[in-house]
Amino acid sequence: MLAFEQVLILFLLIIVGYVVKKRGIVTDQMNREVSSLVLKVSLPAFLIVSMNFKFDLDMLIKSGVLVGISFSIYAVTISLSYLITKGLKEDGMRRDIFQYVLVFSNVGYMGYPVVNAILGEKGVFLTAIYNLSFSVLVWTYGVFLMKRTPDKLKGTHTHSSLWNKMKAAVNPGLVAITIGFLLFLFSIELPYPLFRALELVGNTASPLSMMFIGFILAEVPFKEVYTDVNAFTISLVRLLALPVLVFISLKALGFSGYLLQIPVLITAMPAAANTAILASRYDNDMKLGSKVIFISTLISVVTIPVVVLFI
Repeated sequence: MLAFEQVLILFLLIIVGYVVKKRGIVTDQMNREVSSLVLKVSLPAFLIVSMNFKFDLDMLIKSGVLVGISFSIYAVTISLSYLITKGLKEDGMRRDIFQYVLVFSNVGYMGYPVVNAILGEKGVFLTAIYNLSFSVLVWTYGVFLMKRTPDKLKGTHTHSSLWNKMKAAVNPGLVAITIGFLLFLFSIELPYPLFRALELVGNTASPLSMMFIGFILAEVPFKEVYTDVNAFTISLVRLLALPVLVFISLKALGFSGYLLQIPVLITAMPAAANTAILASRYDNDMKLGSKVIFISTLISVVTIPVVVLFI
């Protein structure tokens, strides 16, 4: 019941964001600025504070295991994304968007708030380590997916150097995780004024993140949502089939506790909120990206509590 109540609180924040955007209190420009504020300020502060623990060997070992689990899950989901989109007979930009959605979940705007509500600060610490692979892959493989069809249509096939790919993978979240992990590794306790300031800023991450999801949902017309059967299919695979597969696989391998709960919870999150942003940036189907974000986020209000109770 506690898990359901925590997810319900987050859902109510989404509704607040939806209503605010629908009533025009938030403009499209402010929408983008809120997104930037969360990704570049609130979430990094939240991560640094959540990782400010004294060194613990058990946590270090769990961190290493979670990194291995995370990359393994991405390898499997990337492979499955090709098979699933082929089975649905999708091609072109629709295939790009659907594969991206299957591979990348909403780890930032929904993942951290849900984990914090269910598993607390230690859960957030380990989730941040688990999500290192996301920070790397989304700006390498994710960008490849978004550019694949547009480049083909334009007749251009740009190949970035390894250095450029590495630079693209560096982002505020990754920097914050690195700082937080170093603080943990050397048991560095932040001065109270600095810690408190970061804590206050970080406390805005969850409400702003959930309201931002509401902003996105408010931009998608309902009448355009219910006609795309494959968008619903991909959303259900993202929200139920993949987390169940992860749960069964990890359980069979003997994992439990955080090592089981965190991978399943993150896999159970809806489509990544940056799906539409990256689609727009690389001339892919932003409209379809927004539609799948809408559908998967809406359905996740029911599926996330189910997954939480299941694990």
